[in-house]
Amino acid sequence: MLKWIAMVLAGVLLAGCNPVQQAKDAHAQVDVFHERLNAGEDQAIWTNAGEQLRKATSREDFVRLLGTVRKSLGPVEETSQTNVNMNTSPQGSFTTLQMETHFERGRGIETFVFSGSGDSLRLVGYNINSPDMMADVFENYADEPAAKASESAEADEAPAIRVAPAAQ
Repeated sequence: MLKWIAMVLAGVLLAGCNPVQQAKDAHAQVDVFHERLNAGEDQAIWTNAGEQLRKATSREDFVRLLGTVRKSLGPVEETSQTNVNMNTSPQGSFTTLQMETHFERGRGIETFVFSGSGDSLRLVGYNINSPDMMADVFENYADEPAAKASESAEADEAPAIRVAPAAQ
């Protein structure tokens, strides 16, 4: 009898940890993120983010990142999942999706980290690696081109700072 109860309990616990469903739920959250990103609904993305993300970065910096993605790359046109990883630890359950995303003006590899499961999934990490976005940022938003910066650094050399040796 005890063996039967243990088997039923194990089945119930495993049913709640369905990795296929967890990946589908996380992918659905990525779709919502992209819809909101395209619509400029940065505040909605921030409001629905998990506590870990909100503690790790300020709202202003996160909104600035999303704005940079939107200005540099344009709207999301297509995305496909390239990797998924699930981890359960004393800190909770985490699902990481890596997406290859095609935007109107470039591409990027996005990494989304979600905490929780089912309806309680919350975005706790977001990263984008996009050479196209970086090229646009350097071309359009950098204060000075690299050549001018090095020339002005040579012309405006600061006086040397000298440190007196410690008394012995």
